[in-house]
Amino acid sequence: MKAKNGLKYAGFGVLGVAGMILFTFVVMWLWNWLVPELFNGPVLGYWQTLGLLVLSKILFSGIGGKSSHGHSNYKHHKYSGDCGTMPKSRWRQKYEAKMNGKMEDVKNEGDVIIPETE
Repeated sequence: MKAKNGLKYAGFGVLGVAGMILFTFVVMWLWNWLVPELFNGPVLGYWQTLGLLVLSKILFSGIGGKSSHGHSNYKHHKYSGDCGTMPKSRWRQKYEAKMNGKMEDVKNEGDVIIPETE
């Protein structure tokens, strides 16, 4: 059974490498078909195309994978609708009070008191 799993993972690895090579050739073909004629750009070889793909991956999505400390975790909490457990900032409280049509009384040192509606 372990030999089957090993062969399965090796097959996925070979398939992944073949897919990457094929994807690079497709991008190279599209680049060489469109860019030189439309923009008078250079004709790229295979290694230049692969380098361009790696560079664009680094620039647009970063070097590392997803981690629980990065932006993906922040966005998950921000948009998950589970913000009730997190304390609201003072600015957010003032904004919500203004948008809900509540009046604000300002006391000393900038404290904001929001009266309850009846």
